[in-house]
Amino acid sequence: MVSLPEAVWSALQQVPARVSLVFRDLDRHWEMTHDADRPVTAASTIKLLVLAALYRAFARGDLDPNEQVTPTPEAVVPGSGVLRWLQQRPTLTLRDLAVFMVIVSDNTASNLLLERLGWSAFATLTHELGLAQTALRRRFAGRAALPGEEENVTSARDLTQLLASLEQGKIVPEGLWLEDLRTILTAQQFRDIIPARLPAAVRVGNKTGSLPGFLHDAALLWAPHGRATLVLLSSDVRDSELTRRALADLARVVYNEWWTETTGAPSTSSRGSERDQ
Repeated sequence: MVSLPEAVWSALQQVPARVSLVFRDLDRHWEMTHDADRPVTAASTIKLLVLAALYRAFARGDLDPNEQVTPTPEAVVPGSGVLRWLQQRPTLTLRDLAVFMVIVSDNTASNLLLERLGWSAFATLTHELGLAQTALRRRFAGRAALPGEEENVTSARDLTQLLASLEQGKIVPEGLWLEDLRTILTAQQFRDIIPARLPAAVRVGNKTGSLPGFLHDAALLWAPHGRATLVLLSSDVRDSELTRRALADLARVVYNEWWTETTGAPSTSSRGSERDQ
């Protein structure tokens, strides 16, 4: 672990919210952190835990990815996703539900997977990985927890550990199912935070999450010079658009520091990217 470089610290100060940051190079002992262990409302980033538990069950043969589920009217909930808008709800496989859960953050699909996996699957996985600040306690409802209702929580360090364990084959062995999981993450449609300003040569698999006052992104990065995770969790958000832009700038500055640390060459720019062209 290293102290935050001056450029990263400066970019962090430009975010109009409180930010937890963890960057970890998965092939070298190099990490940057800030406020990494602070528990925060997880929003949809905790769907990464559901995805990991599901694909472990696929890889172990405990669940059939082709098992079919038809959402009932009672299963449909508000918030992100598309299933709630369909007049005739299709029969979907468990893998289909994973696609909806990740790519468009569908809450109805996510809840169907919660029910199929069972709550103990998530408690077991968090315990095995040592995710001390992470707890999946309630269904997705498109809103924050009500007074007296438990909330889903996580931390930047825990999400980093979860993503790193996935990429390194510690949850799902290297092979068909892990590659399928990576493919789904890279098909994520919400790309306006961590991926937004990174160079086009960087492949990004990410999961965002947002609720009033919170704006998060957690990502795996596959770059020409290595693999890494980057997690940005922001709370006390008052202006979502300004926060998104500042977090995207911060992600680019973090990437630039990684490039310099890994290659020994200065980055060509601290702002902008091939994606901006």
